[in-house]
Amino acid sequence: MSQKSNRPQESFTRRRFLGGAATLGGAAAAGALGFTRLARADLPLPAGRAFIFCHFPGGWDQLLLLDPRDPARFPDSERQRTFIEPRYHEVEGVLGYHGRLVRPALPSPFVFGPLAQRDGARVQLTDFVDRMAVLRGVNMSALGHEVAYRYFLTAAYPVGTSARGPSVATEIAALMAPSVARRPLFNLSVGVETYNDRYPGSANALLVRSAEDLMVVLAPAGAAEPEAVERAMAERARAMEADCADAMYDRRGLWTTMREARETADRLLRDRVVQEFEFVTADTPAAQALRGRYGFARGEFDHAGARAALAVQAIKTGTSQVVSVSLGKVVDTHFGNNAEHARLLTYGLSAFLALLDDLRSSRHPAGGTFLDHTTIVGFSEFARTPLFNSYNGRDHHQASSLMLLGAGIRGNTLVGATSDTGMSPIPWDVDNNVASDAGVILKPEHVAVTLLATLGLTSPRFRERPIRAVLAPGSGM
Repeated sequence: MSQKSNRPQESFTRRRFLGGAATLGGAAAAGALGFTRLARADLPLPAGRAFIFCHFPGGWDQLLLLDPRDPARFPDSERQRTFIEPRYHEVEGVLGYHGRLVRPALPSPFVFGPLAQRDGARVQLTDFVDRMAVLRGVNMSALGHEVAYRYFLTAAYPVGTSARGPSVATEIAALMAPSVARRPLFNLSVGVETYNDRYPGSANALLVRSAEDLMVVLAPAGAAEPEAVERAMAERARAMEADCADAMYDRRGLWTTMREARETADRLLRDRVVQEFEFVTADTPAAQALRGRYGFARGEFDHAGARAALAVQAIKTGTSQVVSVSLGKVVDTHFGNNAEHARLLTYGLSAFLALLDDLRSSRHPAGGTFLDHTTIVGFSEFARTPLFNSYNGRDHHQASSLMLLGAGIRGNTLVGATSDTGMSPIPWDVDNNVASDAGVILKPEHVAVTLLATLGLTSPRFRERPIRAVLAPGSGM
């Protein structure tokens, strides 16, 4: 049975977190780690490779962004033949968009929908073409949100609506298995479900809803009792070192994991981690500048920009190495036209672009920028139908598109396609990067194995070959 952490719905308290984390043995066994001490720890240097998984909830419209069609070739008058309706004129003037296709300035295979550029935006999606690969025609094999969402997260088709297998983010965290400078919260998930059914608890993600939740976890406790409790735990730990019963209980590694977590915390003693995540409420120039970059106001913890900033801060400060984050408002617009979908998608897209810009603008201690050392995945659970329904909205569509950017990714790369009739997935030769009847339909499994390949890693869970065209020179297998 998969171990599952659902999105938090109730108020988040230290007691509830520690109880849940200790039960799961996750987030580096928080019960033994001692967050009152972690909150005063020096952060390690940022990791050599990091990952950020960015989820756009609700099913985005790929015609408006990643897999467009030219209205001149697909006019509304032909929609009963092509089963495709771009209707880009509906976004003209909405939030500074223009109702036309967007082409990058540099030579590129990309053509984007109108949401790739807008007037007045400091950062545009086309600014990152040289670091981006777009995968089109990825078959999500489901029209239900929960099934498709969990399918992408785990790259294993669910049983009913229940996830099967670990999250890809968790698998990456487990297989990277850092032996030096382990992150305090190695695997962090901000509003994204997380699963683990086979790897040690140290690979589990700490699930929070926002920076507010994380501050509750990391803030030093006001009372003195927790320190006394921790001293008692440490004395008990030393007393149990030679206990045969303890050795028996440790068959599955729980006690070892807790002891290693405590040792990690001991190595990190000195400073406060929480101060790195007070940017939502702090009145310092640095916090104000960060809020300005990401476009949220003081105290707006649940804003997409605040979540994106949290993800980047976790990577840049060395707190985490793998982060999953939910961006934006739900874009499930069965009753709204292109203009409504554009308004909803822009909320998360703006945060995503700020995240990329922050990584690109920040120098990494090992050289280059953080974008050079971070692999970013931008995805939704599926796409929207190419035809409008009778309510002037779009329904769920199995074939979707996604973005891969940054470390290990060959930029300016387009993989996969959908048909010009109904936008169905087209078989693709993953070795030669061409459409071929002898090829395969791209699936989430191909994405997962390709991400692992950027690190030279494999997983026995997957039989698919990585998409070699996506791998940057010198990376992968």
